[in-house]
Amino acid sequence: GTASSDGTARLWNRESGEQIHVLNGHGGRIVYSISFSPNGAMVGTAGADNTARLWSVGSGQQTAVLTGHDDVIHSLSFSSDGKLIATASGDRTVRLW
Repeated sequence: GTASSDGTARLWNRESGEQIHVLNGHGGRIVYSISFSPNGAMVGTAGADNTARLWSVGSGQQTAVLTGHDDVIHSLSFSSDGKLIATASGDRTVRLW
């Protein structure tokens, strides 16, 4: 997947290079990070709209919005078991979800 300054994240077929889904949801603000869950079923994005968002890889539909940071979220990562998500923000905090 790719994150972009155009406010989207995109999922691609790694074999053909074709775009599978465009993930819109950060209000046109920069998407800084994209991360796949360990089982590959979900992807998380982190953006300049101070939110992290979860998406279904299969459908491309948004499944959750994580709010609480007071500044842009630069990074998002899933724990190895997929049960926790860590976000790091310009507000100088790391949150576990």
